[in-house]
Parts: sequence; C-alpha cells; structure tokens
Amino acid sequence: MIMTMDTIKALRSSAIVLAIVFAASSASHSRIGFDKYHNHKEMTNYLMQITDEFPNISSLYSIGKSVLKRELWAVKLTTASELLGVPNIKIVGNIHGNEPVGREIILHLIQYLLDNNSKNKVINNLLRTTVIHLLPSMNPDGFEMSAPQPCPNDGMHRLGSRGNANTFDLNRNFPDVFNPHTVPLQPETKAMMEWLKSVPFVMSLGLHGGALVANFPYDGSLDSVLGKLQKLNETLQINDVFELYKIFLNETSYNQNINMESLTPDDDVFRFLAKQYADLHPTMHNGLSCDDDYSLKFKDGITNGAAWYQVIGSMQDYNYVWHGCMEITLEMSCCKYPPASFLESHWNDHLKPLLTWMQQAHRGVKGFVTNQITGKPIPNATVSLTDRENYINTTVNGEYWKILLPGVYKLRVNAIGYDEKIVRVKVPEEREDQEEGPRPQSVNVQLEPTKTKTADSGRSTASTAYYYNATSIIIITVTYFMVL
Repeated sequence: MIMTMDTIKALRSSAIVLAIVFAASSASHSRIGFDKYHNHKEMTNYLMQITDEFPNISSLYSIGKSVLKRELWAVKLTTASELLGVPNIKIVGNIHGNEPVGREIILHLIQYLLDNNSKNKVINNLLRTTVIHLLPSMNPDGFEMSAPQPCPNDGMHRLGSRGNANTFDLNRNFPDVFNPHTVPLQPETKAMMEWLKSVPFVMSLGLHGGALVANFPYDGSLDSVLGKLQKLNETLQINDVFELYKIFLNETSYNQNINMESLTPDDDVFRFLAKQYADLHPTMHNGLSCDDDYSLKFKDGITNGAAWYQVIGSMQDYNYVWHGCMEITLEMSCCKYPPASFLESHWNDHLKPLLTWMQQAHRGVKGFVTNQITGKPIPNATVSLTDRENYINTTVNGEYWKILLPGVYKLRVNAIGYDEKIVRVKVPEEREDQEEGPRPQSVNVQLEPTKTKTADSGRSTASTAYYYNATSIIIITVTYFMVL
C-alpha cells in the first residue's frame, strides 16, 4: 500500500499522545493482577467491585447469556454529562474460548482508564468525549473449558474449546453478506446482534490470539473457498469432504484467486486504523510469522481478512455491513492461551495502540440531520460519500458519525420524504501539537421536505423519496465487488 502524505502526517501526530498518556502512573492500586487468568466468577466479582467503586464513571450491564447461562458482562465508561452526539465504541474479547489474552487485557484496561481519569488529561478527555463499552468475554463457556498451553508454539494450537458450549465457532456464526447463512445463530451471537441494534457503535475491536497482526474487512468474498466448494459439490456429488477439497486444489478453474483481497468502500480508513495499531505495537509492525522460521508474513503487520484466509460469517464483516461499525480484528499473541506469566508483557505491548485506537472515533465528521422547517431530528436518514457505495444511518436523535482521513469529500444525505442534499466537507490534517488526538468536523445537515405538484391543484404535497434497508446494504456491497 502507498501511504499518502496526509496519512503519514496523521500517523505521526497520533504518536504525540503516547508520552503524555504514560505520564500517568501505571502503578495505581491494583485490584486485579497478572499472576493468573480469572474465571467467570472471579471476573464477575471484579467487575462488580470496580464499577461500584466508580459509580459516576462506570456501569456494569449484561448484553445476554451464554449457552450455559453465564452473563455476557459489559462495562460502560464515560464522564460525558450529555450523551447526545457522543460516539460509542466497543472492544470485545475472548470470542474463541481458548484465546483469552484479550479477555485479561480488557480487565486491566478497565482498571487503567478508571484509575487515570483524574490523573491524566488525555484519559480524562477520552472519557469525557467518548462512551467506551468493554466486553471481556463473549465466550465464557469456551473459556471455562480451556486451559493455558506451553509456549512457544505455531499459534494454531487448538487444545481447549475454541467454540462455545454447543461447539460453534462464534466468529463463523454471523449473517454473511456474500454467502447464505446455514448454521443456527448461537445465544452469544444473538446477544451481540441485539447489542449492535441498541447502541450506534462507531468503531469496534475483536480480540483474538494465535498470530500477531491487525486484520481488516472483508473476511468474506464473492469468490469464497467455501462457496466454490459448495458449487463444486453440487456438480460432483462427493460425500468425502477431503476428496472434494483435493479435487478443488487440483482444478485451476475452481481454485483461482483463493487469497485475493476483498476490499470495503472504506478501505483507506480500515488500513489506516490497522497500520496505526501495528506501528504502535513493539513488534506487530514487523509482520513476522509465528512459525519457527519467523519469516515475513504480513507486510507492515496488517492484512485484509480474505487475503489471509476467507471466512464466512465473521463478526467484523457483520459489524461493518449491517451497522456501519468500523471493526478490525486484532490477533494479539502468537500463543492462543499462553501461561499467565506472559500476560503483563502483552499488556505493556498493547496499551499504547489501544489508547490511540480509541481516540480515532473522533476522526472525520459528525453531526445531526434535521428537518429544515421544524428543526426536529430525522432518524434513519442515510449519510454517504458520493464516491463510495455504502452508507450509515442516523440514530433516533438524528446523529451520525463518519470516520474519514484528511481530505475533501462530498457528503450525500437522504431521507424518506425529503430532498437529497450534498454537502462539501473538508477534514483537515491534525496539528502535530494536538495532544488529545483528532477532532471531528461538525457538519449538521438540514433537509427540506420534498414537494411535488398534484394533478388538479398544482399545490405542493409530500412525495416519496429514498428508501434504504438492510437488503439494500447487501445489494450495494455486492454491486461494488462486481465492479472491481
């Protein structure tokens, strides 16, 4: 990838934050240590204790239950006095039961943010301008069925329970834009989907283990391997899946372009977010394989999901396609489930990039879409860029957020019963002395109700305008790929 000067400057300015962030003492009173992994009961007790200690800043809630009825706990952090117009972000750990490094890092991140709110102006600003939701474990049942493994290994050590209590891989369980959904939705997946419906998340991280790389959408593709295998089997009717795969690999007409990139309309932003994270990690940016030869595997420590290996039903693709949430997947450690003695080192390696990533929710533009005559907010209006075939929807309060890199854009806004409006916006470069991270451009848009002449009177009445829904998201995305 060729980095533009604007992108390079943005990356450079984000690094200024780091020295200030670490002026805060990391030796604050510890309620949780690095000496062990914390089971569900211990995690629950800790989350209740720390949110009780900081009731004005934090709250504990459950988004649902696992197969075995364990609560899927989330902690909400913010000091914002008025939530209108404030972006929501989330970090989700332990999607795979035997990949719990992210789970422990989230537990420590909760403590770090709460302890340093009153000590550090960058953390204080982050909490004052952002609503942060932290879910340590999406798969508590799988975690309870797993245990630490010796290290080093090749990163693909599969002992323990990757899946949930029903043995389903939760990162293959979401509706998919490229392939039909053929597996039953699991309770944990349903809870995540409802969560996304109830909170207008702008950005998200999914934390995994088994490699060291920042992975960005799409994971799936119109030319997915599984899709091709399914079509091949419809022709050959072979019951032996290994024989089918062998034929697939030997037949060039079927296996071409297996590892091609599958890019989103917002590929520039996804690459920026992934590269920024990798660059701030001590070793991720080196892009080395976790295999014994430590060869170069991921240029700059990032990868497009489909270019690495294709996945049907991934969480990051679902976040982006169905909800416009900019999620990337972080592979945080070569060992899926390293001994607890590795945890503090992983925490130190990931703290800087995590804090900087959270600030990126304020990159780009934000605003309100309202009725030009009444001033009332317009919910479910669509906001897009004229040169990108995707869009986001306004909230019930007419709010929207769009993460963009520095540059000039044309913002297109539509709503049922209103005339379309196109607004030119400029996202400026960050100043190098901008300690508290990027600041969004505020762009409020007023739409005029559509008027048409009736046949008899010539008077004006409201007419139909544009209608968008989840189905059109899929059509738009697929059309985009057909053009590539």
